[in-house]
Amino acid sequence: MKYEETCAQGSFKVWGAGFRYEYEAPNKLLNIAPLDEKRAIAHLKFDHHLSRNPLAFVEALNKTNQIHALMFSNNQTVNLADTLDVKRVASLIPTTARVSRFAFDLTNKNYSRFSSAFCKDFDLKSLILKKFRSDNSDTDLFLARMQTQSNNCINVRACTLSGLMSILSESTLSDLITMEFGHMSGRSAHKLLNAASKLSTIARILDENFIPEHKIGLYRDLPQKLDALRVDHHKQR
Repeated sequence: MKYEETCAQGSFKVWGAGFRYEYEAPNKLLNIAPLDEKRAIAHLKFDHHLSRNPLAFVEALNKTNQIHALMFSNNQTVNLADTLDVKRVASLIPTTARVSRFAFDLTNKNYSRFSSAFCKDFDLKSLILKKFRSDNSDTDLFLARMQTQSNNCINVRACTLSGLMSILSESTLSDLITMEFGHMSGRSAHKLLNAASKLSTIARILDENFIPEHKIGLYRDLPQKLDALRVDHHKQR
């Protein structure tokens, strides 16, 4: 991203993947506009926590938008503005901002705020995150316990926050939904599936080794490669 400070109070402009982010420090306001347009299509008001490190949130938001662009375009672009029209992009910004806020809170070790907001969004009874220093090494150990309103729960652990979110997502899909099957209505099932999807996205935002630009075209030639393998296998037979 290209960064430019615009005033001594902390205002700045950032040029990201398809969007220009303009932060007004006096108003604690982030304006978001496509790179080829002057007028903003979305405005985000920052609270006290976000305004303490607005650039970190913008970096998370830029990556979140890239990840969603990959999803919508089947790994053809990281520019969300290339996948949807302006109105649909504007309506999607609150969703990407919400996911970015989850990642922002985790990065800043505000686990209680993350847990409280996540439980509220997905109607969970509790989500407890804890960080420990491993007894056998200098690495950290992260633990998470998620409990539903039906008192079913899963416990997971990982060495990184991104790993924890990824495993929590997988365990929600493979274990928690299965345990909840007898209690779930269609509404609660949808919420758990949505929660698992959001956790997977958060894991990618937190993962420094996940670079959206490197995923462009990853599966573009997959059908041709599979056909070639089938032909080669047939010849060998």
